[in-house]
Amino acid sequence: MTVFLLGRLVTGTSIGLLSNVVPLYQAEMAPAEMRGTLTSMYNMMITTGRTLLFRGCDTREASRDRGIDGHGGQKGIFVAALLDEFLVHIDGGWRTAILLQVQRGLDNEGREQEAKETLAKLRGDIGDERIQEELTEIVVEFKEECEHASGTWKEVFSGKVLRLVGIGCSLQMLQQLVGMNAFMYFGPRIFKNLGFDANLFQTVANAVNMVFTLPALYFIECTGRRSLFVCGALGMSISTLVLGFLGMYCTTSHGDILAPKSSFVGIVMASMVLSFIASFASSWGPAVWVYCAEIFPLRHRARCVGVSTLTNWTGNFLIAQFTPVLLSTIGFGTFLIFGFFCVVALSLGLWLPETSGVPLEQARRRSMGGSLR
Repeated sequence: MTVFLLGRLVTGTSIGLLSNVVPLYQAEMAPAEMRGTLTSMYNMMITTGRTLLFRGCDTREASRDRGIDGHGGQKGIFVAALLDEFLVHIDGGWRTAILLQVQRGLDNEGREQEAKETLAKLRGDIGDERIQEELTEIVVEFKEECEHASGTWKEVFSGKVLRLVGIGCSLQMLQQLVGMNAFMYFGPRIFKNLGFDANLFQTVANAVNMVFTLPALYFIECTGRRSLFVCGALGMSISTLVLGFLGMYCTTSHGDILAPKSSFVGIVMASMVLSFIASFASSWGPAVWVYCAEIFPLRHRARCVGVSTLTNWTGNFLIAQFTPVLLSTIGFGTFLIFGFFCVVALSLGLWLPETSGVPLEQARRRSMGGSLR
């Protein structure tokens, strides 16, 4: 048990660091026209790894049911976990050296040429004028922020920066409170009540989560972040509210199990579950990480992203702790609570400014409406 807890501590710390650093690096390294797609790859790798893991768990469980040794499946799960971590490291870690070179070129007077050469390596053959234009925007933004900010923690929680932190934390908290991880963590319990094979349906749910992340890679640039927030929240609201009302008024109690009154009701409820997952995966899943990585000023970006990410994991903890309690006390009424937060997410999505296709240095101005003062 000691080794297990130590392992959980190490992996938990590593995942926390990665969830903070990877989207940040991806957003800073990507060109404006591809920033949403490349940053969304972080979420794509997570959903892919999660699907592989649940598939491995389902295979191992099926082997045990047939009296077959499940150690091979266990090894497969371990390998899949390592592969997932490797993909996330590769996806974000290789950009670190380039980012540091650019930052050094900005921090030290007279080294802008070095930063320009680094940008040229990163962007490829796009023309000297475009590289110089981007570099100029970075330098101007950096010097402007140096005039009004020193990059301290006090500044993160004051003025317009605090407003941006509030937006980022709201997005990250809502990403959890809409209830996605309730399905991911407690899916077998929910699906068993609906009369389905719990493990198989959980595997299907994770596959839907992975597959519907793919459209987001295209639409986050084609239609923009705001449209994904709005459409995704609308789809999630409808799904959770229908699921909640059907669960409350079209199910019967059999001990600790709430079973649908008919197979048709069970199918509709299962469809709402998958509809919710598809809506989340194609919108709020990746879009929140993208938006939070691009709205903060350069001088405070790392700290602000860290605070918003901490909010996400706080919400994750709340979902993990209180969802079982809610399911035991109010049953499917739990999803009406999630539906309320989906409506709140819809309202926030309608209010947010669009940042798609905007250089990172201008995205902050759109979000906070001018200078840091």
